[in-house]
Amino acid sequence: MEINVQDPLKKALAKAKAGYEAKDYEKAAAAYDQAANLMSIFAEQAQGREAEERRKKKAIEYREIARRLRSGEAEPTVSPEPAERGASPTHVAQSGEMKSIVANLMHRSSITWNEIGGLDEVKDEIRFALGMTLAQSPPDVKIAAWTKMLFYGPPGTGKTLLAAATSNALRSDADVPSVFYNVKVSSILSKYFGESSKIISELYGTARDTSPAVVFLDEFESVAGKRDSSDSGAERRILSTLLSELDGLDQKGRTDIYVLTIAATNRPWDLDAAVLSRFEKKILIPLPDEDTRSKILHIHLEKKGFRTEIGYDELARMTAGYSGREIERFCKEVTTSMIEGLNKEIAPLVDAGLDQVRKYKIRVRPLTREDFVAAVRLLHPQTTPEEMEKYLRWKESAEEA
Repeated sequence: MEINVQDPLKKALAKAKAGYEAKDYEKAAAAYDQAANLMSIFAEQAQGREAEERRKKKAIEYREIARRLRSGEAEPTVSPEPAERGASPTHVAQSGEMKSIVANLMHRSSITWNEIGGLDEVKDEIRFALGMTLAQSPPDVKIAAWTKMLFYGPPGTGKTLLAAATSNALRSDADVPSVFYNVKVSSILSKYFGESSKIISELYGTARDTSPAVVFLDEFESVAGKRDSSDSGAERRILSTLLSELDGLDQKGRTDIYVLTIAATNRPWDLDAAVLSRFEKKILIPLPDEDTRSKILHIHLEKKGFRTEIGYDELARMTAGYSGREIERFCKEVTTSMIEGLNKEIAPLVDAGLDQVRKYKIRVRPLTREDFVAAVRLLHPQTTPEEMEKYLRWKESAEEA
């Protein structure tokens, strides 16, 4: 259900303006932070990419204003209008192009822990690390923050979902999740190679401005692989920038900033040792065991309204060695084949036009053993037992290092 944020957004901006005029800059900053959260939700509701990008930029700008008010820097002037039109705040630090790229990486995750089948020990490990970092420390005790986690394991085991759920878990008192920067590193490198180091700096600068935030670096090995003499100067600059950001040089000593970096890789043994040393937590996301496979099957079948004539314990045994993504594909193959068999008239309806298709009601039936057996013949696990053993050996070596 879509939340109406425009009225609360107007009120937040009105409070910000009133606080600013009364020279109560802390009150104004808090209102601008609230406006930034609401504008981020408004961006997710946009009907087009241009509108979404403009709103995301506004959210970043409101957060920047809050930061400047708290730090006593130049006092900005902002249009109180929540729509895309109106004056932009002055003295915005980011360049337009870099800001636009980073804005497109910015999301609000709606994924919850319950939408991820199994992995209970992993979830508890992540939650404990977050709780220990964000809870109040005893007087005169300084507890080191967990700000860098490495998720590693076979493809399709749920690394991205876990990162998204972690971001959603960092919810504010107003029930707004933290900002989630979903970065496919290989895409950034290939599309913006000459500007990649600038984008990384911009990304982390914006993440600090939108704290608390989660920066998820997928396909991490593409930027943090082992270095050799064949590396170009650009590659070395990118890695140097990343290491600097992971060290958090710009936020040391700041208790009001929390940026969690989660990097994900399918090949942890290819990562540079200097990069690995930066990560306080290295978490193996393994292939799902039988109980976890049963839970994943429930999510993709029962929770989506499909009934089965065989038990989930048997289905879990049939899918031994499958990753979470492969189980999702398995369920999609089974349900699609069943629907296709019962609804042969759908294809001709497409030629009759969208109105005719939309009037058609799809028929379904309970899924049989034969349905699942046919899918098992088509789909085979991508990760072999020998490859899974390689991850376990790397985990042992990483823990001993």
